Amino acid sequence: MTSSVQQFTKTAKPLPHALELAYKLGGLPLDFKRRGVTLTKNQQGNELDITFGEQQSFSVRWDEPLAGLALLAEEKDSRVILGLTQIQLRGSILVRADSRIRRMQEANVIGIPRIDDSIPDPWYMSADRAVQRIARSYPGCKIKHALLNVNVHTVDHQQNQAVAQRLAEALLSGEADAVYAEGALDQGLRTLLGARSIHDEIVALPVLLTAPRTFVEQQPEAAARLIAHTGAAARWADQHADDAYRLLGHVTGVAEKELSDVFSGRLHAQLDIEPSSDKWAELQGIQDWLADNQYLHQPLEPEEYVPQELLREAQLLLEGGAVGQPKPKELSPYALTDLPQHFFAGRQPARVLKTEKEALEAASRFAESVKAGASERDRERRLPLAELRELSESGLLGVTVPQSYGGAGVTVAVLTEIIRIISKADSSLGQIPQNHYYFLKSVELVGTEEQKRLFFGEVLRGALLGNAIAERGVKKDFKHMSTRLARTAGNTGYRLSGTKFYSTGALYAQWIPVAALNEEDKRVIVYVPRHAQGVTVIDDWSGIGQRTTGSGSVILRDVDIPEHYVLPQYQIFDLPNTYLAFGQILHAAIDAGIAQAAIEDAAVFVREKTRPVYGSNAERASDEPDQIRRFGELGIKLYASEALLEKAAAAIDKAVLEPTSDHVGQAGLLVDSAKYSMTETVIEITNALFETAGTASMDQKYNYDRHWRNARIHTLHDPARLKLHHVGKWVLNGEYHEYKM
Repeated sequence: MTSSVQQFTKTAKPLPHALELAYKLGGLPLDFKRRGVTLTKNQQGNELDITFGEQQSFSVRWDEPLAGLALLAEEKDSRVILGLTQIQLRGSILVRADSRIRRMQEANVIGIPRIDDSIPDPWYMSADRAVQRIARSYPGCKIKHALLNVNVHTVDHQQNQAVAQRLAEALLSGEADAVYAEGALDQGLRTLLGARSIHDEIVALPVLLTAPRTFVEQQPEAAARLIAHTGAAARWADQHADDAYRLLGHVTGVAEKELSDVFSGRLHAQLDIEPSSDKWAELQGIQDWLADNQYLHQPLEPEEYVPQELLREAQLLLEGGAVGQPKPKELSPYALTDLPQHFFAGRQPARVLKTEKEALEAASRFAESVKAGASERDRERRLPLAELRELSESGLLGVTVPQSYGGAGVTVAVLTEIIRIISKADSSLGQIPQNHYYFLKSVELVGTEEQKRLFFGEVLRGALLGNAIAERGVKKDFKHMSTRLARTAGNTGYRLSGTKFYSTGALYAQWIPVAALNEEDKRVIVYVPRHAQGVTVIDDWSGIGQRTTGSGSVILRDVDIPEHYVLPQYQIFDLPNTYLAFGQILHAAIDAGIAQAAIEDAAVFVREKTRPVYGSNAERASDEPDQIRRFGELGIKLYASEALLEKAAAAIDKAVLEPTSDHVGQAGLLVDSAKYSMTETVIEITNALFETAGTASMDQKYNYDRHWRNARIHTLHDPARLKLHHVGKWVLNGEYHEYKM
């Protein structure tokens, strides 16, 4: 880029654009972050830097015609046009409030700002063209230009302020009879100086979105997604004018309430980037003027710089829903930045619980502590950071560590009760450690002595294990996952790469167990330090329920893995075992907690708030026979499901002590039965809450719908319908379902 083109871009005005809107709304950087791509807003102008890994970086710019056309001319065949926007803004010839000048013909000297007298800059160019055009509309008007040099070489709002100050000085000192200003400058001089207009017009300003051709050729998918996100942001702005103006005010430095005056009141509907004939015509007119005035020496055919196939691909992404409408209010503050480091540091040493009695008492204390804030955490999606520190320090994370390694070694029956107790208070807090216990079981079953000492020790000190198992797009089984563990060149360790979703607990964890395939296509679990180089955890979970579980994305890019962080999970299934049944029963325990919370909330509401039905002789709704019958029905179903849960837990404990095929088969059979039964029960109870409590219970202030949302989304873990087939095979044919990974 030559020095003149660099100057054009350095003196660029802050321009509202859908690409910057897409960046600020968060959907664009979040999408790219999931793909391991970093977006950075360049403070030197209207520019976005796109970085792939450590080597490849591209700059995408949005510029008004002078800078945009100059870039294309300078970097001919090296840059392309990704979009063309045309915004409208107000331009005015302004005089002092006390000036005697009332008409254009009375103004002899009009001030025009200039950033640098060595070359024409965008500030000067737009003013020069406008004043020439305005003068022609007033026959006999003889205007002289006063070039007002502005001593500033910064950009953005500082440059705006410096230019405004220089124009104000020219008016106040009499250096110019009038000044030309447009957009934010126009509004600022009117507001702060009381300047009066003797001519107003609406200026059409094309804005070019350009990118290096290498970006389009080497990263076509990313380029198409960027264009699609920009188009989605433009559509969003058109449909959400108030919210759009709020964001655009930050971009342009113009007060939100003044944007309509500055940009003709239709800015929110003018951000579409699709090139059209009227936009090309306006751009061509500006290019002709630049050429006539010898500001541009290489006239172009801008339409030849448009990669039409790429634009069609972007349109398909947008229309097909691959890039959705922005949802700024749903974006977590930790989607684009990590949790604060103080969450992970400075914790009190975890209490070491030694007995099952101590473990159950600790669970009850913790549940009582977190229960009161559960509804508000769900309503506001406020992450339970303080509550998870409390969980860590309580010692509950270490209760399944075998006694021989310093833990309580609680039975499955006790652990199931612990999960139920916590889930009744807050089902998100009940689910977060579910995978923690599951992956501790992996260590117990196939870990080496070194690994057991390492990970059991970490957990007893309060560390939380997250999870990174599931992947988007894996339609069959885990043998088709894309996350891979490969040996390093020197055979000194491994490298891990992949992308995971539904990673419950990973956001809060010190260690993230990751399911991967090794070079032999065998499934292993890799225990990855949460803050290792190449690990990115994104809080992009937006499910309707279990809202604070942090079940978002984990991105792994060439993470260095020592050998002793890898466990051969595939070996677990060499012999009969209850490993998968263990994971499933903890899910059923979470559902049990939700069901109990919902039926208790329903009972309290009916007793204290629900009115008796019209025509009833009962003094209270809770005395109505139909209510009593319905609660009896729900209670029996819950008791039956809980009894199945307890029986299933006892069966797992028996199979752990005596892992015969029959004991293992019976444990799996009972867990399937309990899981199905509890799924049906919790869905019915959380729905019946409103049926029994009545219309008043649906007021948002109670947030009772969280029980149904939590149950509905959580029970989708392993479809319940599959359990019917598993149990049916036994009842009909005497065959146990064989769990394999």
